[in-house]
Amino acid sequence: MVFSDRFEAGELLAQKLSKYANDPDTIVIALPRGGVPVAYVIAKQLGLPLDIFFVKKIPSPYNPEAAIGAISENGLEFINERVVMMLNVSRHYIDEQAQKIMEGIKQKRALYQRPRKSIVGKRVILVDDGVATGASMYLAAKALKEEGAKEVIIAVPVAPPDSIAMLKEVADEVIVLDIPADFMAVGQYYRDFHQLDDKEVVELLENTP
Repeated sequence: MVFSDRFEAGELLAQKLSKYANDPDTIVIALPRGGVPVAYVIAKQLGLPLDIFFVKKIPSPYNPEAAIGAISENGLEFINERVVMMLNVSRHYIDEQAQKIMEGIKQKRALYQRPRKSIVGKRVILVDDGVATGASMYLAAKALKEEGAKEVIIAVPVAPPDSIAMLKEVADEVIVLDIPADFMAVGQYYRDFHQLDDKEVVELLENTP
């Protein structure tokens, strides 16, 4: 399955989530930035509030594109202990990076002018534009559960089979439109997969409750 863009993916996911329409105990939460357009359509079509939740990777000291872990905006941390041991990464480095990441998240939250909504006792529909390794989505679901969400439903357009198995360990339900066995990258399943800028995200958030 190839989606024309993130908005079309959101429309198709909204159909799968229609039973939650106008439910006062349900909130849609996107992982920025790519998850925002997908979640925006879901929230609009189902009459649900929209929020964002930041999870950022902790980069390897030897390759900034590679992750040795991740941290959520409410401070929950995931560390790939095997990789950390292999690379001999110090705890000092991890703590230093985590502090930088948290400062960056605070700046983004202020830029988007989106104070966090309470999710205590709520059903959360957690959305991204796709899943690769699943580490960020796994950490986000776990963090929101620990924060008091009564239920977390992960909804994504595309994900590989092994990542889905991992996500099912932490989510109450995982909804995926396409599960390709030959998955390589999320972008290959979109005709338009441009990198969103902050302006696009702000505009979408301003148009939702």
